Amino acid sequence: MNSMMPVSPGRVRMPMLLLENDPLLRRTVVLTARSLGIGEVHETGSPAIARRLLREHAFSGAVIALDFGERKIAEYDLGVIDAIRENEGCRDIPVAVLVDYCDVQLLQALRQRAVTRVILKPFRARTLLDTFIAFHEAQPA
Repeated sequence: MNSMMPVSPGRVRMPMLLLENDPLLRRTVVLTARSLGIGEVHETGSPAIARRLLREHAFSGAVIALDFGERKIAEYDLGVIDAIRENEGCRDIPVAVLVDYCDVQLLQALRQRAVTRVILKPFRARTLLDTFIAFHEAQPA
């Protein structure tokens, strides 16, 4: 199956959540996902808005950018991922993170939070679309 094909048409698809600081990337992913029939993507550049969206909506999965440059693990804000895992309505959804680099300490912290994928920058928008497709297909029928 071509990885850019839409998810099975008979399946009810909940939206995805994209937390990314770059507005151009967010809009590109949202519009492309919609035009290819991949599904709806709720996007924001704000962790506070992401937390609110998580309280108000059900999601099939989330892609969370951790844009902190050369920070050490103690300086990363993993609060949105923690909010997902603590929320009964979405604690089991797949989560991917976008990072500039990933050391052993960060990888361990992400594993403890059941992060499904780590996407290293730079990446193509198609990588995010493929991630959303995989998350939709992982949903129970």
